[in-house]
Amino acid sequence: MDHIPSTEPQPRLKLTEARMARSLSQQDVAEQIGTTHVNVSRWERGITRPNPYFRRKLCQLFGLTAQELDLVPNASSEPPAATTSNIDEVESPAEEPPTPTAAIVDPSVPLLPAIRLVGRDEELADIKRRLFTGGNVALTALNGLPGVGKTTLSIALAHDREVRTHFRDGILWAGLGPKPNILGLLSRWGTLLGISATEMASLSDVHAWARAIHNAIGTRYMLLVIDDAWSTEEALAFKVGGSNCAHLLTTRYPEIASFIALDGAKKIQALNDEESMTLLRLLAPGVVDREVQKAQDLVHAVGGLPLALTLMGNYLRKQTYSGQTRRITAALERLSNAEERLQIQEPHGPVESHPSLTSDIRLSLHSVISVTDQQLSPATRSAFYALSVFPPRPNTFSEEAALAVATCEVDILDTLIDIGILESSGASRYTLHQTIRDYTYLQLQRSSEHDAAQRRLVTYTCAFLAEHSSDYEQLELESPTILTALEQAHRLAMLPELIQATIAFTPYLQLRGLYAQAEQHLQRAQEAALTLNDQRALSTLLLYTGQVLQQQGKFPRPKTSSSKASPSPERTMTWSKIVRS
Repeated sequence: MDHIPSTEPQPRLKLTEARMARSLSQQDVAEQIGTTHVNVSRWERGITRPNPYFRRKLCQLFGLTAQELDLVPNASSEPPAATTSNIDEVESPAEEPPTPTAAIVDPSVPLLPAIRLVGRDEELADIKRRLFTGGNVALTALNGLPGVGKTTLSIALAHDREVRTHFRDGILWAGLGPKPNILGLLSRWGTLLGISATEMASLSDVHAWARAIHNAIGTRYMLLVIDDAWSTEEALAFKVGGSNCAHLLTTRYPEIASFIALDGAKKIQALNDEESMTLLRLLAPGVVDREVQKAQDLVHAVGGLPLALTLMGNYLRKQTYSGQTRRITAALERLSNAEERLQIQEPHGPVESHPSLTSDIRLSLHSVISVTDQQLSPATRSAFYALSVFPPRPNTFSEEAALAVATCEVDILDTLIDIGILESSGASRYTLHQTIRDYTYLQLQRSSEHDAAQRRLVTYTCAFLAEHSSDYEQLELESPTILTALEQAHRLAMLPELIQATIAFTPYLQLRGLYAQAEQHLQRAQEAALTLNDQRALSTLLLYTGQVLQQQGKFPRPKTSSSKASPSPERTMTWSKIVRS
């Protein structure tokens, strides 16, 4: 009986063994040779055979011959002629290397988010105008806080119909992050551009790869996206486009953006209140429409940061599926806590991963901010944490106050500005975004420096008030910091400082009509004066208390009718002390 050759695909075990011996996944192999994991799977299962181009790539990757990887036909087992149903040489169109005239859309371009982009119409229009203009303007850099949506904007542009029409020859994407594989990314670009295996084998360093890719691009109209750059040198390695190309860079570092793009740097701001509510409503409509005030409180708490709003919105939406009101109430209560907001996290797929995070780290506000934190020197980190004693944006604080509280030199403040986590707010003034401040304050609370930093704030404030007690313009500017210092002086039982600061600041509070605040701090300072038996200070505090009570209409009046309530014993006692003094 004649032997009938099997028509079933025969797995290529040698190819699979070579991959597993190097601890590579099918996705790893696909990325290194410029194809898809689907094709690698089909090759290993014997469904298709790689064409000569990818055979060379596989041999180069594994250091083995085509025979050793079972990539070429065995003459003794092959039918005499190939047909369209023959598995040996039939290739999927996706396996063919791109030709010089083919439009290239890098498979590394992330997928569009399920929720439409909110509040970015002006930015999108402006960036597109810059990219289409050409010349130096076509090198545009987006910078901003972690989580402000720089990458999301770039993804939207990469999928935009007008952008793809203008850059008709394709889009290349490189997600860098803090520890990028520069040569690996350039190699992938080279493969997509059709650089021959022989030429790629001769490229030994970044400069050689950059020149080869630049030459391969030539006069093509392409958009090159350099996402999440952490160093100027690494970003420049991908500035390889030709005269008809545009480069779009994203970075959390303003210094890198301004260096790379010159006048093309653009800071991406957080969303305003209306835009924030729109985004939150898209993500969790049932919750936001039912709990408008609590939703607005959350918007203010995170300062309109899109990543924070997205994480909170997704979390709230997940709590509504059961229809249980108590679960929604509990979720809102949890999100009202800063530490809980920072720890809300989501898993992410390989093609949706944040460029700054490794695949094993879940996306959260804490994880995204901590990536920057981990890059800081100990001295810079200590100063960064100490600045969290100041009230967050929209409040500001002076450079003098920052240096006193952080006990650092001004170059450390410059470093924090350069890496985008401390924001400038005019000449010699600074501010911390609400979410950044939440993160740093939690870190400070866990350190031994927490009370020390608060004490330095109180000491500085007392000195400031002693010098500027009658300068109401300065007091107006620094009032949020002064009120914070008064709270901390009370908490830390810094009694002399509490008395001194209260006496110096009360006239300003009276002038501004902030009587409730004045009364609260005067009461605390009186208790401190009684504890210290400081009669002189107590007299002044009681006098101020009487003035504040009178200004509020709380001045005790004589009893005129038995039906009217008598003044409280405490208030009568206070006024008696004032009269005696």
